[in-house]
This record gives sequence, structure tokens and C-alpha cells, in this order.
Amino acid sequence: MAKSQTSAALTRQQSADSDEASHRLRWRDAVATVLFHTGMFRILQVFSRYFELKESNRGRLLLSRRDANPKFLVLCYHRIGMNGIPLFSELSPALFEAQMRYVRRRYRILSLDDLCEEMEKPSQRGDAVTVTFDDGYRDLYSHALPVLRKYQIPATIFLPSVSIETGQVPWYDRVFLALKVFPKDNLEILLDRPRHFQLVSLKARLETAAEIIQYLRTLPDDRRREYCAAFEEQIILPEDELRDRMLTWEQIRTMSREGITFGSHTMTHPAVSQLTESQLKSELGESKQVLENRIGSPAVHFAYPFGKPADCGTAALPFLVRNGYRSAATTVEGVNEPGDNCYHLRRSQVGNERSLSMFAFRLNQLFLSSGAQDSTVTYLGAAAVLGEPLTKSGHTPRATNA
Repeated sequence: MAKSQTSAALTRQQSADSDEASHRLRWRDAVATVLFHTGMFRILQVFSRYFELKESNRGRLLLSRRDANPKFLVLCYHRIGMNGIPLFSELSPALFEAQMRYVRRRYRILSLDDLCEEMEKPSQRGDAVTVTFDDGYRDLYSHALPVLRKYQIPATIFLPSVSIETGQVPWYDRVFLALKVFPKDNLEILLDRPRHFQLVSLKARLETAAEIIQYLRTLPDDRRREYCAAFEEQIILPEDELRDRMLTWEQIRTMSREGITFGSHTMTHPAVSQLTESQLKSELGESKQVLENRIGSPAVHFAYPFGKPADCGTAALPFLVRNGYRSAATTVEGVNEPGDNCYHLRRSQVGNERSLSMFAFRLNQLFLSSGAQDSTVTYLGAAAVLGEPLTKSGHTPRATNA
């Protein structure tokens, strides 16, 4: 009885927290919409060319004059679409087109090659945006390519080679799908300790999947593979939801002829920090060879799977240099500046915003922030404009950054 009461109390608290978060999001969207339609973002964009926000040693935001060098924002997308895999990402084609139209009108657009060149030899021609996609989902061919072609936007797509070779979605997509179709409303599972999850809604199921994936990212890759295999033995995954989700090599070659470039996202999408030396050689070296053989052009850019510091580690750098990569992209939030390390490019997933006004706000906020930041500074910059308390509490990062 006590356990049932505790569970009910927890459910009520989670519901209250969800309602509060939804209220804050609606309020922020409303404010961003007003700023968007009154032209305030144009003023903020001009303002950010001369000033920036930095966090002091005491955690306060300070406004300071920035130098004349440009800032470079790398956008990170996953899929363009609203249904099916990947379950962790939804972005309507119409909103994606609005976003691309916005950045084309407001910013310089650089290819990843040109961004690396300017980071090494800055032109001082103004702030710029670069567009990238992770994982190689098939809707990039059907939904993203026509938009990129229409607005003449170069882009780079990072491919996990085995998924393209086999047509099978990456392992974390299978975890998400397993939780979606799990036949019970409760799950008992051993992670770092025995855990109990209530799967009372699709949102709860996706959050549970994200927590499981977060744990698996901390395991040596051999153990992660064993865990996934054992987990899937308990659940039958619907093949119709797994079929035809990844780009084909023919589609990739067509996109390459259209000016889209392709980089490596490893062979099997592991957390690179959990790889042995021989696994690093395979995941980084062989993936590059597969891409170059299949596409017929150099693959000189790399993106770390998941991309947070704990996922990247430090051991990969010599392998990246040895294999001829020119850059490596993370999912660490923020802008890049001249002189920054091209093997640790920051990327921002602001394309997941639910409205064009919030997307525009996030762009302005990022360019107003200093490049040497973490996601907390980015949040504080947003809070400063929207009038929220300038504290680090309440900032909830996205679950997977796959």
C-alpha cells in the first residue's frame, strides 16, 4: 500500500512538473513571437556584432565589447519529418524550410570546408552559419535536399557507415523502438543499479529509453553490444518500423552531385570514449575508407556520436589526424571563433525548436554569447532576454544528442 501511495505521489509530482514546464515554454514562445514580429531580432543581431555576454567568476552575466572577428555557428540536425524513426527527433519539413530561408536571409552561409578555412584564416566578413546533419536518415533525401537546393545551402551529412551498408538503423533507435512497443506499463531493469520505470505514456517511454541509452554510453563498447543483444531478446521489434529508414548509397551519390558533402560518424555509432585502441582504428579509419570508396570523393570531416565531452574523450585525436580528417564536430553548445580547435567544433541543436520565432531567438542568443561557454551560459543568455531568473536551475538539456 505504501509503495502504491509513493508511486501515485511521484506521478502527481511529475505531472505538476510537466505542467509547469509546458507553461514556461508557452510563455517563452509568446515572448519570442512578439520579438520576432516587432523586428527586435534584427536589432539584437546588429547589437551582437559589437557586444557579447560572458559569465563572470561569480556566475553573473557581464556585457562586454567583442572583437572584430566573426563567430561561426554550426547547426546540428538529425531528421526532417514527423513520424517514425528516429523517435527522439521531430521537425516538420515546412518549419525546416522556414529556418533555412531565415538563415539564408540573415547570415553568411559557409560549407564545413570554408568554415575550417576561416577559423584558421579569419576573413572578418561577419558571423556565419554552417548546416550539418547526423546519422543519414532517409528523409534527408526526400525533405531536406529540395530545401537545401532551393536556398543554395551547402550542408554536410555525417554517416554511420554500417547503418548505410546494411540499411539497419543505429542501435539507440532500436532501444527507443523497444520502449515504444514494450507490452507492459512497468519495466524492471538493471542499469547501474536495479531500476523501476513506469511506462504510462509515450513521453515516459521515450524518457526511459533516453535514460537507458545514457547509461549504455558509459559502458565499454563490447559490454554495450552485449547489453543491447540481451535486451532485444525480450522484445520483438516491428520490422515495418525499421525498414527503409536510412539513406541508400545511390541517394547519397545523388546528393553528393548536388553539392552535399559527407563525413564519418564512425562505423557503428559507439561512444568514442569507450573504444579500445583497435576499435578506434576501425571505427574512425574504416568508416572513412568506406565513405570514400562508395562516394568517390574525400571524406575529411568527422562527428563524434552523441558528442558530449564524456562521449568524445581525448584518445581519438591522434587517430583523426593520422587518418586525414580536417575537423571533428561535437554537440557541445555554443559558437566557434577564429583560432578554436577544428577537432572540437561546437554544434547547436536549435533546429528542434517548435517555432520559427524561437529558432530565431536561439540564433541571436548564441551569437550574443561568448564562444568559450557551456550550455549553462547559453541558457543564462536566454534568461536574461526573457526575464527569467539568472540561475542554472531549470535548464534541461536534450536527452540523447544522438
